[in-house]
Amino acid sequence: MQPLRNLAIAVFTLCLAFFTTACGSSSAHVRLLNAFLGQNTAMDLLVDGKSVASAVAYASGSAYVSVSSGSHHLQAQASGSSNIVADFGTQNLASNSYSTAASTDNGPVVFTDDHSAPSSGNIKIRVINASSLLSSGTDVYIVSSGNGISGSPTFSALGYPAASSYTSLAAGSYQAIFTPPGQTFADFISGGQSFSSGQNRTMVIMSGLGGGFTSTVLADLN
Repeated sequence: MQPLRNLAIAVFTLCLAFFTTACGSSSAHVRLLNAFLGQNTAMDLLVDGKSVASAVAYASGSAYVSVSSGSHHLQAQASGSSNIVADFGTQNLASNSYSTAASTDNGPVVFTDDHSAPSSGNIKIRVINASSLLSSGTDVYIVSSGNGISGSPTFSALGYPAASSYTSLAAGSYQAIFTPPGQTFADFISGGQSFSSGQNRTMVIMSGLGGGFTSTVLADLN
């Protein structure tokens, strides 16, 4: 009986070590935002030279891809070619982190995304200014859909290219109004969009292909 008991203990210990290691392992998550109007081409996201997201059109973002945590070389390549259009350099991607690698007319930049859940009944939303037309900055008002500007900006003097902090709002339908810093006339008003409780979202403003502005909303959580 003793040999069987020892074998059982050994198997249990091995299984415990396996599951502890598995549970302790974690990944990082990264996505590509194509906001490079000057390139005006679809892009692939490369991690250590390997394509992990392909054909990301201008003014859109890829889904998150999972990679091992640690240091990785991030690049954006023109789809269908070997032309590197954005080199983000070597990034240290922490365990359980979420990042947006944005290719812009001002160069590549990496933003840290918030993947923690908002409080009950609420959403979290932030804005990325990725338009060279707003290189002097912009005030951003997040308002209920159909409403005008009132009170202070939700985000003041948001630079380019830069991301605001996240703000918490009750779930509902919202739109963003972009104005010159300190002014209340609109440079651009996004379309209204409904957000459900528990969602984190990033709204991105970019220069439009035919002039003016365009925007997209990226899903950070749920």
